[in-house]
Amino acid sequence: MKKTGLNKVLLIVVSFLLTWSAFGQQAKIENLIYFDQKDYHFGFFLGANQMLYTVKTKIDFENKIYTQDQIPEMNADQARLLNIGAAPTLGFTVGIIADKRMGNYFNLRIVPDLQFGERLLVYDLVTTYRNELDTILGFQKRVPSTLLNFPIQLKYKGKRLHNLRPYVIVGAKYSMDIASQASKTINENERDITIKLYRDDVYAEAGVGFDFYFNRFKMSTELKMSYGFFDVLLNENNIWTDPIERMSSKMFSFNVTFE
Repeated sequence: MKKTGLNKVLLIVVSFLLTWSAFGQQAKIENLIYFDQKDYHFGFFLGANQMLYTVKTKIDFENKIYTQDQIPEMNADQARLLNIGAAPTLGFTVGIIADKRMGNYFNLRIVPDLQFGERLLVYDLVTTYRNELDTILGFQKRVPSTLLNFPIQLKYKGKRLHNLRPYVIVGAKYSMDIASQASKTINENERDITIKLYRDDVYAEAGVGFDFYFNRFKMSTELKMSYGFFDVLLNENNIWTDPIERMSSKMFSFNVTFE
């Protein structure tokens, strides 16, 4: 199976950090022994993300015929869709951390971040031009997003193993897509229909990670999954959006934090 860009980044970074930690364990020096006793602490993180869609199509969408004004990108008189799918691309994340200690094993965290990325909607269709049929597979529509997120998370930490400590997180976030096109009533380019998304969404989140304690700071690696609750697609009368009944967001993130 071909690995995605995020999987490759995750594999390389985690392998490196686990090897580094294994060597560090041999020194038998426990770093930052009072770090987890702080009532508050702050930090920042950098990461990679993959933004995806979950697409639910309308019943019998394959049987609907779209006319020329609904398919301006195509040199065709009519078109009919065969399939709609979504594909991810690799994006970038930067954010800050505000952490409140809730006990020996729990922390409450507010971690606002800014995510840059895009998603691809992929279409298979059949077009008709002057009674000649043409099958087009894998036609892509790019949907860029710049997300300003406001997550709140509960972090549960396992037992510290020398300079390594595993943890899990659960939480929710409000997300604002500041690149949203939903408020625009017309397309800037009449020959290229823009896929428009609503600005606001709410996600549920869950993830796992490891804290690594060094001499002067704590570094963590974290893999997180986020699933959106809202239908984010503005449905318009064109071949790209009309067949879709519902489209929700999901996201996979790999972050490296410094606290």
